Amino acid sequence: MVTATRTGNKQGQAVQPVLPAPSFNRAGDLVFVSSIYPIDGQGNVVHTSSFSPYVGESEMAAQARSVMETLKRVLADAGTSLERMLKAEVYLASVEDFYEFKLVWKEYFPTDPPVRTTAGVGEDHIIPGVLLNLHGIALAGDSIWKREVIHVDDVPDPMEAEWIPQAIKAGPFVFPANVPATDFKTGVPVGKLPVYPYYGSDSEMQAHYIVQNLEKVLAAAGSDLKQAVKCQFHETTLKNFHDVDGVWGQYMHPIPPPRSSMAMRELLVPGAVFVPNVFFLAPDGEHQKSETRKGIRFHPVDVRKVHFTPGVLVKDWLFTAGQCAVPGYARSDRDAKPEDIFEMTPRGLPYYWSDIELQTDYTVRMLVEQIEANGYGLQDVVDARIFLTNARRDYRGFERAWRRAFEGVGTFPSMSLIPSNQEDGLGGIMMDEPVIEIDLIIKHRDQ
Repeated sequence: MVTATRTGNKQGQAVQPVLPAPSFNRAGDLVFVSSIYPIDGQGNVVHTSSFSPYVGESEMAAQARSVMETLKRVLADAGTSLERMLKAEVYLASVEDFYEFKLVWKEYFPTDPPVRTTAGVGEDHIIPGVLLNLHGIALAGDSIWKREVIHVDDVPDPMEAEWIPQAIKAGPFVFPANVPATDFKTGVPVGKLPVYPYYGSDSEMQAHYIVQNLEKVLAAAGSDLKQAVKCQFHETTLKNFHDVDGVWGQYMHPIPPPRSSMAMRELLVPGAVFVPNVFFLAPDGEHQKSETRKGIRFHPVDVRKVHFTPGVLVKDWLFTAGQCAVPGYARSDRDAKPEDIFEMTPRGLPYYWSDIELQTDYTVRMLVEQIEANGYGLQDVVDARIFLTNARRDYRGFERAWRRAFEGVGTFPSMSLIPSNQEDGLGGIMMDEPVIEIDLIIKHRDQ
């Protein structure tokens, strides 16, 4: 288990023997909670006590209650509480279990729940038998920031369906409900007409619908789309990426947010193809968004014509885009081999080295270049999202490499571990060869 403290940013002892991370990490007014699994103190998976899987409490309800009890304990250790939760991310083995999860969620958040992002990752969690994990952000117990629920009448309200508000504002940040393109009444209300199957793009129409509703909610919170500071795309198939990214670029200018583009096996609404896991800045006299290109090897807008930036600064915060082991970019060589572009083991010698360790080591080195060029160090990394395309196979190697990276630092960031695969089982990273993507939030340790 990880035990560490840091000046200004406080870490909590790990209460679950899983990740190389503390249970929580405080950064300024925010508390980041690492992925919580439905396991007991010895690492055993929690199960229902019912004598039959078809009678009494469901397996999901038992596991969800275990996760929520652990969350309550972690928040108490951090000096805060469930009432000050701002945002949660929940990754379900199957979205069919969502209703059972929601019933427990409502028990613990009977009023004023936090916003949430929810997706299905299939049987890919690193602990066999677990049906979910949860990662969260809470307001520190002694913060003077106000937690404000945002509601707009002419935007679909997710409260009854998901038991979450449209958005929560805390200090200079706005955390919207990250939900699929739905009216919460009929399903997905936009898309191609069946009689015109070749006219339009479902993914484009859904992206427009989501972003236009976000725009209205943000206006009520004193923000707007150009103030996005951190994003992950969750898509059921990466074939939709080009269409979604094109729509995204129409709204998120002139500085699109840092982003990871990752696949999820399922979303909560049948037919939905896209959810942006995004939050925004409500700028004030102290907090302004600016782009930083320091320490990057190429800029994706300039080279790939995609719509995200590798780095955004907000006062003492640095938000980076997800990074893979891509040392450079082959601009015009169509005959380039994967090993010419990606950091990877020789294709003819796949068993002498470890792709996951090589790629984790290299990705961290690239991120360190960017972090240090902006005046930070690894000790300032607050929160890490780790996306693995083969989590069960690769987690052990990832952990070895991650511990090597931080062994001289003395502290670890909080961590969300997210399996990432498309609905057809193909890998969830935008290129076929990388097996890991790392997405960071950084803040000066002395702030």
